[in-house]
Amino acid sequence: MIDLMVLGGYFLVMLFVGWRGRRQSAESFWIAERRYLTGPVTLSLVATIFGASSTMGIIGLGYCRGLTGAWWSLIGGVALIPFAFLLAGRVRALNVYTLPDILKKAYGERVAVAAGVMIAVAWCGVIAAQLIAGARLLSSVFSFDFQWALVVVASVFVLYTFWGGQLTVIKTDSWQFFLFLGGLLLSLAFLLLSQGMGRSWWQNIPNDHWHFPVSSTFGWYDVLAFYPLIVGLPYLVGPDIYSRVLCAKNNCVARRSALLAAVVVIPLSFLLAFFGLLASAKFPGIAPEAALPQTLSVLIPVGLKGFIAAGFLGAIMSSADTCLLSAATILSLNVAGPFWRLSRGEHLKLTKAAVVTAGLVAWFIASRQQGIIASLLLGYTVFVGGVALPTLATFCHPWLKITSSGALWAIVVGGGTAILGKIHGGGPMKAILTKSGVALIRLLIGPQYLSILPIILCLVVMVGVSRMTRS
Repeated sequence: MIDLMVLGGYFLVMLFVGWRGRRQSAESFWIAERRYLTGPVTLSLVATIFGASSTMGIIGLGYCRGLTGAWWSLIGGVALIPFAFLLAGRVRALNVYTLPDILKKAYGERVAVAAGVMIAVAWCGVIAAQLIAGARLLSSVFSFDFQWALVVVASVFVLYTFWGGQLTVIKTDSWQFFLFLGGLLLSLAFLLLSQGMGRSWWQNIPNDHWHFPVSSTFGWYDVLAFYPLIVGLPYLVGPDIYSRVLCAKNNCVARRSALLAAVVVIPLSFLLAFFGLLASAKFPGIAPEAALPQTLSVLIPVGLKGFIAAGFLGAIMSSADTCLLSAATILSLNVAGPFWRLSRGEHLKLTKAAVVTAGLVAWFIASRQQGIIASLLLGYTVFVGGVALPTLATFCHPWLKITSSGALWAIVVGGGTAILGKIHGGGPMKAILTKSGVALIRLLIGPQYLSILPIILCLVVMVGVSRMTRS
């Protein structure tokens, strides 16, 4: 009861903070008035990155794979370094509101609409992953029914986002990150102390779990091809990453914030994987994504458990609200905007309606109880397959000379292929390719062909159609 009261108090504080920020301008709601300095933007970036994938995803990967589980966010930390030096300042200098606005400047409105639809579809899967993580944590630690826990988590974070917008989110991301970090370190300390001073517990950890950068279950194909393309690219061109950078006061703040975020993300990735590795020794035989809830349930004393659970739920909410705001703003400004001539105030109302709509769609996806990493991969694959390369090409537009038609067809073909590759285990895509075609493509681009093929098709179509339509 004490822990539930602590957690309930945390939810009430979040709702109150969001409610207090309910009367704000469209500029505040969309990009927090572009006024924030390095500290808040850096912490908001880190808080956005360490959502569901850190709390239960990376810990789960560390549980079943060992230190190589760190690659899930480590690859993002590495990707933030070139982003900081090459792209962050340029993105901020564009003074846009969303990622599709960048495509609109380069290729025109119809490309921005197509990209907006693709991002909204993809990001509903990413938001669903955050909801699944929050609901599993709540249901496991406090013995709630999963579906009811999902309703509670979804309701709190949608209402908070609906009221608060970007201005409130970036204000609260800082202290939510420190709450998460404190909870992580305390949980890790209890986990280490529970192992005792002897060395016998090491025997419960397979030797392969200590291997890095590769292991028997995670090879060079994953490190050099699959993870950089599917997990790393969203850090270079992700709508949630761009939404943080666009809140920065100027270009220098944007660059410094991205670089400092990488400095924080890299060591934290190893710390989370190590947490999962230790949990595998303490709690052998459980589901990997249950490692964190099991640790909190068994090892953390009453009273402290509520605070630590609030810290991890804070990390989830920091990521979820940013993703939800990104999707809702894109739906309002880039998808619906071209079809209705609305005032700024009307666009703001439409954005808030889109927050509720995207939240409901994500809740429906989450209610199907897919795995956290599986839901994230669903979103990332659709986004990278359709939107990532045309967006990157805008920064090389003068010499690549990608046309509007090339970008549009790249989004449609790449994104459509990615969606077909995720329906019913890729059944529709496999049927189109035929059995012999699947065997050939699998031989050429590896076991993750259903995720990588859309990227290849996107590139081929983008360059090929641009050459044909350039004249």
